[in-house]
Amino acid sequence: MRFAFIFILAALFAVPTFAFDANSSCVKCHGDKETLTKLGYPQMYLDPAEVDKEVNMGGAACEACHLGNPASMDREEAHKGMPRPFYAAVGPKYKYQAVGREITNFESIQPKGKDRTKLLNAKPADPKKAEEMGIKNLVQLNYHDHDPKTMAYSPEIAMKTCGQCHENEVKDYNKAGMGLNKTQRGFKTWSADKPGPQNCGPWFGDNYEELKGECARGEGFTKAMSAGLDRGCNKCHASCNDCHYEGHKASKARHTFTKKPETLTCYGGGRGTICHAGPMDRRRGAGYMRQEFAFPVNELHDDVHFAKGVQCTDCHESKNHSYGHIGSADARKSCQKCHTEVYDAAQKSEHGNVDCSSCHVKAVGAYQFTFWGPGKSEGMPNLYTKYKEYYGTRDLPTIVKQPATGLWIPLKPYPMGTMNINKKPKSVGKLMLRDIQKTTVKGNTAIGQPESFEVERKADEVNDMYIITGLYGGYKTNDKMLAWIQMDKMSHSIGEARDCASCHSSHEQKATSWYTFDIPGVVKKPFNGSYTMTAGKKGIRFENMTNTEILTAEGVDSEDFAPFLKNPEAWNVKGIDFEMKFDDKKYAAGFGQYQNLYAELHNRISSEKDKVKLEQLKKIKAVLPHNVAYAAEMLKNLK
Repeated sequence: MRFAFIFILAALFAVPTFAFDANSSCVKCHGDKETLTKLGYPQMYLDPAEVDKEVNMGGAACEACHLGNPASMDREEAHKGMPRPFYAAVGPKYKYQAVGREITNFESIQPKGKDRTKLLNAKPADPKKAEEMGIKNLVQLNYHDHDPKTMAYSPEIAMKTCGQCHENEVKDYNKAGMGLNKTQRGFKTWSADKPGPQNCGPWFGDNYEELKGECARGEGFTKAMSAGLDRGCNKCHASCNDCHYEGHKASKARHTFTKKPETLTCYGGGRGTICHAGPMDRRRGAGYMRQEFAFPVNELHDDVHFAKGVQCTDCHESKNHSYGHIGSADARKSCQKCHTEVYDAAQKSEHGNVDCSSCHVKAVGAYQFTFWGPGKSEGMPNLYTKYKEYYGTRDLPTIVKQPATGLWIPLKPYPMGTMNINKKPKSVGKLMLRDIQKTTVKGNTAIGQPESFEVERKADEVNDMYIITGLYGGYKTNDKMLAWIQMDKMSHSIGEARDCASCHSSHEQKATSWYTFDIPGVVKKPFNGSYTMTAGKKGIRFENMTNTEILTAEGVDSEDFAPFLKNPEAWNVKGIDFEMKFDDKKYAAGFGQYQNLYAELHNRISSEKDKVKLEQLKKIKAVLPHNVAYAAEMLKNLK
């Protein structure tokens, strides 16, 4: 009996071990360090026991994830049908197209350096051979559940691999917005009134004929250009491995996985400023991680939650492998989890319809202009090259009322335009939400997507807005420019709140943008500039546009990337009410009460000896800016 009891205890507390298949050709070859070294590929050695330990999936066989034929010892037969990681390459013969890991001599996928934007960057092992192949640079690593032709996540590969053990999860993801790129697919053309033109451009993958039809140069916009832009877009849209494989972490067997993605994974996992690093830090400028991901670096503070170790998925919870819209009510209510008293007080106050981020996001960075015009994209000439490198700072977001929800939210309005558009949208000069009316879009059956599916995003599910200002001519070779005001929601970089006067000293809102533009091959040297934005009762305007000398590179015209030089007033709009709505006298009285209570709290906190009361006083001080009346009542009731 005693021995049986000891045996049971040993079974309960033993470290789990997984029995890899020693007869598998995968194990026989990749587990034979001596032979691999003789063949010149020591980097391909994998300790099978360490692989099992890192994968931690109950002894899943190699072929479950990698396919192939584990019964064959023939190299070609054993690897037949295996999807493999690959790099996106650019150069004379590669236009952001796939090249196998042979180009790096199968360099191990291990992080290098400290810059988290490029931990997994690689270079050709033989630069001369790469040059002969027509490759100049390796831009980005893609894991094996991406399609090498389109760079897109492949539902088919995922189902064959991840789906062997996680069938329901893969099926859910393959129907989700991220899995099918649903939101981006809703943007079919530049000139559609809904959901309007946007910073990332339309969905180039399936809409070539429509895009060519609205292009002023017609045949000048080719299928190859459209396909190249499509590949460039797909780099940001996540696969199973992008989220769950931890390639950015050093490990013995390069096989570590996580069930719950961490923040760096959401930011591209060391493979570039892609995934959420793109729209959050590079575009909106109110990113979560910032630091080396910020544009510009070293000027903008981190989000306080990131500094405290809060992960993205702590606030953005997945339901059936879908996060819904990340600006949803569920995400906003996550503030209540940790800041219950403050959140509840704010909801009961006169600022109950003001989003937390409206006060707690201040200076923002990234794009201050963006223009699409002739240039080079994905390594080749393109009529629609995105000139986004107007990186700089905006001193304050603009608070705007979301028309569908009535919630006041912080936006960054900035000028945008696309050159060579011949079709004028109907809704010019109107404040528009980026809702997507129910529409049917094409799928790519070649990679396992359905033939078609519906896309819809309701008005109360979005926070981004835009104003189309019209078509503008007068350019030498680029008639005409479709101009609009991009109005992206600022959600992160949460920190110390802006002061009350930043909203209540005037019914108009003013902000200043500063930027530096620098693209080698487009300009000979960087140029700097700034402008002011004013939003009020009569509309919105961008004024005082100034910049240093622009010296273009040979063969480049400034109107391709800086059309504001010709039409600086193209983004001034009248007839939209952006006035900050408040009663001046009521605000003055309330602010006076706030100041008096703050002084009393300051005095009592500095002299309080009782630790319990001291904590209560600090809590009241935190509540005070969010609800003066409630804080006064709390202070009155404090014994």
